[in-house]
Amino acid sequence: MSTITIHTDNENQINLLKALLKELKINFEINREENLMEWQKKRIMKGISDIAKGKFSSSESVRDKARKCLG
Repeated sequence: MSTITIHTDNENQINLLKALLKELKINFEINREENLMEWQKKRIMKGISDIAKGKFSSSESVRDKARKCLG
């Protein structure tokens, strides 16, 4: 048995590939897991830590600041 990894950009591509593989009677599985790079994991963990410490802004606060900056 061989494994082929295909990276798709959207649901339409996934559906097209599923239809093709079914037609060819090829067994397949879909893994929707995202593989994050180490620096991405560290930033996510820092963000979670910041939230736990109360270091975040509400969406309303961010919107108000953006409106002031943009005029």
